[in-house]
Amino acid sequence: MFTNHGMSSVAVVGAATVVTMLALRALRRRWCPVITSKLSCRCGKIQGEVSAICQDSIRINCYCADCREYATFIASLGNQDETTIGELGDNRVVQVCKSSLKITQGQDLIKLARKAAKPNAKGQIYMHRFYASCCSVPLYNTVDFLGFVGVFTDFLDERCKEYAGPVRMFPEEALGTPASPEADVFVPDFLWKLLRYHWWRKCGPFDYKQEPVYWATAETKKQD
Repeated sequence: MFTNHGMSSVAVVGAATVVTMLALRALRRRWCPVITSKLSCRCGKIQGEVSAICQDSIRINCYCADCREYATFIASLGNQDETTIGELGDNRVVQVCKSSLKITQGQDLIKLARKAAKPNAKGQIYMHRFYASCCSVPLYNTVDFLGFVGVFTDFLDERCKEYAGPVRMFPEEALGTPASPEADVFVPDFLWKLLRYHWWRKCGPFDYKQEPVYWATAETKKQD
């Protein structure tokens, strides 16, 4: 059993450890380069950029079925065969703070898509997925109450490869066998980014109130 004194000592050590980690992160962040990667949709009517400190961003290969079905649906809007889906069923994004994304041209061409709700679903949290209506390609995904956005790297220039990563998410849903069946996300680091990005949750070029198009997953279709 811990005594009150012992509990206090543990709390002090824990607090000191957290403060030290935050200080080290701040020092590393100070010397990290800012990387600017230009964004352009396939037809060039939408232009923008991602400008983020390397330490504050991370490239992600997401193998989840939702992202795969969404990318297929968006391509179908323009009757396209080409999608952003990789050989193993992954979509590639770079996760950055919402304030890091700027759209400089074609904002009116960016439309909203959402997954169709399951029957009788209550309190559903929406992933807002924005795409280029001019050439039917996915651009970025976000949640309105979080401070980060995932921008599809297929439509960023080569500098996006300088961001940290890539890491794997949901490799168990891959179409083949990834290098590792385990996700690469380091939970403490991910939680830290969630907290850090939170202050910018209302930033960015996101119109959540426009009328979305809805796409159905295989799971939703089975329940219809």
